[in-house]
Amino acid sequence: MSASWSVSPLRLGLRHVFRIAHGASTERTNALVTMQLPDGQTCFGEAALPPYYPWALADIETYVASLSFDDLDILAPASFLDGLPDGPGPARAAVDMAIHDAWAHSLGHPLFRLLGLDPARSVASSYAMPIPESIEEHVERVREIAHFPFLKLKIGSGDIAFDEAVIRTTRDHYKGALCIDVNAGWSIPDAVRMIPKLADCNLAFVEQPIAAEPVDDWHLLRRLLPAGTSVPIIADESVQGHETVIALAGAADGINVKLAKCGGIRAALHMVSLARALDLSLMLGCMIESSVALTAAAHIGPLFDYLDLDGPMHLAADPFDGLSFDAGVIGLPDRPGLGVKPTGT
Repeated sequence: MSASWSVSPLRLGLRHVFRIAHGASTERTNALVTMQLPDGQTCFGEAALPPYYPWALADIETYVASLSFDDLDILAPASFLDGLPDGPGPARAAVDMAIHDAWAHSLGHPLFRLLGLDPARSVASSYAMPIPESIEEHVERVREIAHFPFLKLKIGSGDIAFDEAVIRTTRDHYKGALCIDVNAGWSIPDAVRMIPKLADCNLAFVEQPIAAEPVDDWHLLRRLLPAGTSVPIIADESVQGHETVIALAGAADGINVKLAKCGGIRAALHMVSLARALDLSLMLGCMIESSVALTAAAHIGPLFDYLDLDGPMHLAADPFDGLSFDAGVIGLPDRPGLGVKPTGT
């Protein structure tokens, strides 16, 4: 197919310091991938490049430049997407998003409709709260967003007592659904001690309590947790492609699928099928991304048990218009393709 491709930096300023176990950020720079169709339509993809990932903008440029799109049939792109060569997950995800955008644009429908999905069937998304500087600061912030139906607490501060105080203080001031994301910030002994101890906080789940590797540590954690531990455990950093999902079966209760990790929408759909076959629950997650990546993800949101698609809510200014986020209730534009467009156009 004749189309022109380009890669450019996508700078995203944050409305507040976003602090997780991997570090703190006030801005991020992702890669924007654009696909110009012969009819003049521009289609978009986004590669998330968090500072804890080993890739940079140049890696995305190199990957896109290495591809030949001569065999791409935009009206039937599945075989092309399945044949994308190995490379950085964010780069493959960005190309995949742009191609899905072009496919749905060419057929004149929103992507969710071509996939046979109803956005109204999506659950409410969680809203992530970064690790606070103090309990007092945290209480004030919880009160501001107490109307959200589902909060996710970023913990893994390096201080177990502080982590527990953040969780218990939140539960004292907030009655909605609550989960915690440790971002690999606990040791196995910490996790074995803390997870049963938090049972009275009525947590929906604990996400990535231990280091991403080795995967065998997940099975060790499962053996060490007391019988009858009721808090589900969801793997995030430990989940990349299909092979890691299989390795986690029997140890984790669920997985967090992110387009930037697995390589895009097509790969995510494969992971959904695999996880369901293994009786794993499914979360669809995000990084700090614009409405390009988050809208792309939201199109497959109805397939998931949990959504964590609050990325645009943390931006000082979103350079794209796409999904809406109303206290966790996600809406999708009824425009062809992904439905995203530069803000103000």
